[in-house]
Parts: sequence; C-alpha cells; structure tokens
Amino acid sequence: MSKFLLITKINLLNFFNLQKVNNSKYKSVNKRNYFRLIILIAAFIYLAYYVYYLSYNLMEGLISLNRPNLLFGMLFLITSMFIITSNIFKIKGILFDFKDYDLLFSLPIKRNTILLSKLASLYILNLIYTILFMIPGYFAYTKFLEFSYPLLYFLLIFVIPIVPIVISIIIGIIISFITSKFINKKIGSYIVNISLIILFFFITFKFDGMSNIDMANYSSSSISNISNYYPLIDIFLRLINNFNIIDLLVFLIIPVVMLLIMIMILNILYDKIREGLIKNYTSDNYQISKYQNNKPIVSLYKKEMKRFLSNPLYPINTIFGCILLIVMILGIMIFNDNFIAKILNINELSDFLQKQILMIISIFCVVSSTTSCAISLEGKSLWIMRMLPIKGINILESKILVNLTFLIPTIIISASFFGIYLHLGLLDFILLYLIPFAYALFTSELGLLLNLLDHKFDYTNEIQVIKQTLPVFLTIIIGILFVIIPFTIEVLNTNNCIILFLTVFIVDIILFIVLKSYGVKKLNNLY
Repeated sequence: MSKFLLITKINLLNFFNLQKVNNSKYKSVNKRNYFRLIILIAAFIYLAYYVYYLSYNLMEGLISLNRPNLLFGMLFLITSMFIITSNIFKIKGILFDFKDYDLLFSLPIKRNTILLSKLASLYILNLIYTILFMIPGYFAYTKFLEFSYPLLYFLLIFVIPIVPIVISIIIGIIISFITSKFINKKIGSYIVNISLIILFFFITFKFDGMSNIDMANYSSSSISNISNYYPLIDIFLRLINNFNIIDLLVFLIIPVVMLLIMIMILNILYDKIREGLIKNYTSDNYQISKYQNNKPIVSLYKKEMKRFLSNPLYPINTIFGCILLIVMILGIMIFNDNFIAKILNINELSDFLQKQILMIISIFCVVSSTTSCAISLEGKSLWIMRMLPIKGINILESKILVNLTFLIPTIIISASFFGIYLHLGLLDFILLYLIPFAYALFTSELGLLLNLLDHKFDYTNEIQVIKQTLPVFLTIIIGILFVIIPFTIEVLNTNNCIILFLTVFIVDIILFIVLKSYGVKKLNNLY
C-alpha cells in the first residue's frame, strides 16, 4: 500500500508540476511551483464561477418547465462527456507509453500496483473536474430551491468519474489502435483528432445562440434520450429526488464492477495492448536520399518541424486556433449567412464580422503557440545542441519559425477570405493582414520567453508539457488580454488600427531584443 500511495503521489506532483526541491540552490524552483499552484487555483475558481453562471441561467429555464432537477442530470452528462473527451488522447501516454516505463517496471514493484497507481491518479484528476462542474451547479440550484439530500449528493460525486474513465480508456485504446495501423501513424492521428475537434466545435457553436428556455428544452430532451443508453443519469436523478436503497446499490455496483473488469483486462493483456499501441509500421521501399548541406538555421528549422510533427498531440493542442479559424471559414462557405447568424444569435453576420473580424483573427492567432512548450520538450537532450557550432539565437529563431509556419498561411487564407467577403477597402484589407501578423510574432516570442523562464524537463508524458504547464497557460491568457483590451477600450477605426499595429510591432521588436540577449543567456545556462 505504501508503494501504491508513493507512486500515486509522484504521478500527481508530476501532473501539476509541483515537485519540491529541498536543495537551497533551487529555492527559485520552489517559488515557481507555488506560483504555478496559485495560478492553477485561480483558474479553477474562474471556471467554477463560469459553471455557476451557466447553471444559474439554465435553472431559470428549467423552473419555467417545472423540471428544475434536470440541472443535475445535465451537469452529470456534461461532466461525463468532458472526462471522456479530455482523456481519450491521454490514455496511451498515461497507461502505456509513459516516459518512466522502464524505470518503474524495473523496480521491485508489482505491475498491478503500478497500473492501480496510474488509474488512481487519473481518477483523482477527473474527480477535480467533476467537483468543478457539480458543486457550482449545486449552489446555483439552492439559490432557487431547497435540496433534499445534500450529503448524499456530495457522496455520489465521488462515483460519477468512474464510468467515464472506463469509457475513455476503451475509446482511447481503440483510437490508438486505429491510428497505429497507418504506415504513417501521425497522419492517422491527425485525421482522427481534427475530426473530433471539428465535431466538438460545431456542437459548441450550435449552443451559443440558445436562450434559457431553448437550453432547458434541449436539456430535457437530451437527458431523456441519453438516459436510455446511460441509465446512471436516470438513477442519479431518482436518488437525489427520492432516496431508494436499491437505486443506491445499483449506482454503486455498476461503476465498481466496470472498473474491476477493466483492471483485470489491463492486468492480463497489458503487454499485448502496449505492444500493439507502440508498434511502428514502415514501408518496404525505403531509399537513402541525397545528402544536403544546409545553413544552421535551415537545419534547425527542419529538426524543429520533425520534432513538432513527431507527436500528433503537439500540433493538435498548440495550433488549435488555426484549425478553428479554418473551420469557421469552411462553415461560412458551406452554410448560408442566415444559418451562421442564427447560430451566433446575431442579426447580420456581415455586420458582426465588419466590427469584430480583426479581433477574431488576432485571438485565434494568440491562442496558437507552439513555442510555449518548445524548450521543455527538448528534455534532457538539450545539451546536444550545445555541442554543435550553432548560435543560441538560431535555436530560438528556429522555434519561432515553426510557429509562424502555421500561423502565417492561416492569416493569409483568413484575411483574404474575410477581406473579399466583407468588401473591405484597400487600407483595411492590408491591416487585416498586418495586425494578425504582429500578434502572431508576439505570441511566438512571448511563449518562447516564458518557457525559458519556466521549463519542465523531468516530465513523464509529453502531454503534461504541451497542455498543463504554466508557460502554456500564461501565453494564452496574456495574448488574449493583449488583443481584447485595445478593442474594449474603444472601437478601432482605421487610424487607431494603424497605431495598434505599430504598438504591437514595437512590442515584438522589444521581445526579440530580450530573447537575443537575456533569452540566449538563459538558454546557455540550461545546458
């Protein structure tokens, strides 16, 4: 039991990047860990408030339908869907292809103990997400009505994540198996991941324009339909409305039995599943190509691109803004203006875009940053570059170029489309290119600088660095604020847009100077 608890503790500390360093030489590391924890808590508080706000609005509609308890069914459903969708791409890395696999399985620890610790860590993380949805919803409900069984409700929350975790493991393994059958498995992963992102985007897009009554009606019909396939929602609603010992036993037994069966299958078939997931397929007509002698910056850029494309989760999670922007353009091209305007709950799509398109494209750019985790992903192999006759600034420039490789074509496509679609004048058309370009350079440089200041080399799973580190979070938040604030202060006319472009461009120059001096020095100290 002590080994199980110790491994689980280490897994959680690695996930939140909160390892404590006792050596006084690394006190700054501990300070950064505390700062990460504060930022993490602040983010969870904000998300909890947002869930409370949505639940409060949904309650107004449900009360009008005289079905207020459906709020908890909807929260149960949303929590389950969130856990499934957020875990399916992590399962391979968490359970089968984690970085310390060889180390853990070489220790005198039973395989079952290691697997249980991984599952326990996964459960605790998803329990946090469950609390994030279910508790604010409870307080929103009590603002309108009294609650019959509050203690039972809080106890049942601990059971909710189990079934979604089991489902996400099954789906994650299936998706990994499907993509592993491709000769180039990265292409298969891109196809599956992007398809799911587009599907999620359109589903979310559909709900944006709903009123409280519309959301309540949709929630009612959704719960009725989904309960046929996921009876735990119906049992959960019966329990919190009218306690019944049989319902309680069924609600507890089903998840526990499913989890035990999953643990048994993993324990028996673990090696075969892992072998199938990490197996590589190669073509039989491989030929050695001609050797090319390139400049250092070109060679570094090619290396960075190969590194970027080596893990499908890296592009999918870092350039999702580019993907969503292209999806938005496709949506406008495929569907008519009235349909899109109805989804967005606006009168005229063209009028809305005329005022907001600069901000929209810029926001999609600043949330797409491959550089905010580029240094951390080098891991312990960063010293290899130090052995080569390469300037430090070339290393940083190559990482910036990778981000711009995806942002610049996206900006060109989107600016050209919307410029023609909105019949913009020449100067406004040019600014539609220039301002997002300036923001693209800003987010590329900012992400790199933040990652130099706060890096994580001892990760066990790359998804930790790609999605869950402080530089990634801060790059997105700072970038969004840097876009929104100028547009919030006043409506930008053409002259103000020129001033905005010059301001962002000057900031870009300052950031590059900082990277060239302090950034290079910081990079050299990392070796």
